[in-house]
Amino acid sequence: MKAVAKVFNAMSIIFVVILIFWLVKLNYNDLSFKQNRSAYLGISSVLLMIFALQMIKRSVNRKRK
Repeated sequence: MKAVAKVFNAMSIIFVVILIFWLVKLNYNDLSFKQNRSAYLGISSVLLMIFALQMIKRSVNRKRK
């Protein structure tokens, strides 16, 4: 089970790198949804994936105990 937790941690790190990429893509001069639609959708989807991975990892750890 420790291997499974390591896999989820590695995937979370990859998604954090993708999140940083999307944060760089934001147009900070104009934060409107019209100008940054794809960046906002990318940020929200990556945040949800990170959250889901952490919840799955927590569930796996609880089943192990």
